[in-house]
Amino acid sequence: MKKLYNVRFDGGTKTISMEGGRVASIGDAAGAPAAGDIDGGGLLAVPGLVDIHAHGCLGLDTMDGDFAEMAVFRAKNGTTTWLPTTMTAFREDLERVCAAPRDVPGARLPGIHLEGPHIALSRKGAQNAACIRPPDIEELRALRPAAVRVTIAPELPGALEYIRAAADMGVSVTIGHTDATYEQTCAAFDAGATSLTHTFNAMPGLHHRKPGPIGAAVAKGAYGELICDGLHVAPAMVLLAWKAFGTDRLALVSDNIRPAGAPDGTYDSGGLEVFLKNGEARLADGTLAGCSITLWECVRRAVSFGIPFADAIRMATATPAAAARLDAGYIAPGGPADILLVDDSGPLPELRGVILRGERFS
Repeated sequence: MKKLYNVRFDGGTKTISMEGGRVASIGDAAGAPAAGDIDGGGLLAVPGLVDIHAHGCLGLDTMDGDFAEMAVFRAKNGTTTWLPTTMTAFREDLERVCAAPRDVPGARLPGIHLEGPHIALSRKGAQNAACIRPPDIEELRALRPAAVRVTIAPELPGALEYIRAAADMGVSVTIGHTDATYEQTCAAFDAGATSLTHTFNAMPGLHHRKPGPIGAAVAKGAYGELICDGLHVAPAMVLLAWKAFGTDRLALVSDNIRPAGAPDGTYDSGGLEVFLKNGEARLADGTLAGCSITLWECVRRAVSFGIPFADAIRMATATPAAAARLDAGYIAPGGPADILLVDDSGPLPELRGVILRGERFS
């Protein structure tokens, strides 16, 4: 039994006891610490972040099929659970990624998020058009059980049948890279889809007579992913999404790719050249190609836009975990002992420590 003591949690100074990578109990601070216990230094304890849409970092990518170095980088930067996210790729490449070992040091990897390949060519964004293909439920079955989340365009022929089958398998289905109408998206939610992939990006905008996928998600009480770097979505629209979806339905994601945490330069992303310059990752034609910051930095930017820290943290922990049906993103007896130590005394929160599986990680 290891204790994390002298932390602020739930309105007081607490001691969090941890065993076997889980939280055993939470109580008022009492007694002298034992050897090996962790001094929280009076910092705020919040759950480890949960990134359900993240491709790569440090020049590495999910499609490489080697998660170890990326998992360590994520954990050091506050993300203790993540879903490695594929690009739209050929089936054999997706099968290779889904077969790759996920029991690695660093952030937990409960499964894979398939971003495509069943998406709209007209909204492909930085995805490889050569790999886009019609919905194929047999392909999804071949990628299970590793594949736990999938992005699909619901207007494609056979998409609703695919969504129903995926939902029956326990896969969380999210709508993205789509030109779907409001009615088509509502039908997808009725069939079992539960969220939007990177809300506002690679989909029709919110129009007062054509509410589109965003209006459908709000009307149906679905979740919305949001890339909160201030570039993919303007700060005013981040606030609009927060107020429209609510803290329990808006999930912050990084959608970061190979260049995250790496120097400016040229990188490969799903067979396409991506250019990182001044923190922006773009294709040669200027198309945004993913994010270059961590989920923790997304949280900080959400706070800088005017969202209270407690709400921003929930949108990067419990909310994405619920959207993807993951056991993560909370601190409670029986839950995972993945905890961040945060200095919240300044205008923006500062990450001071990471507890992963009940051990001090950074």
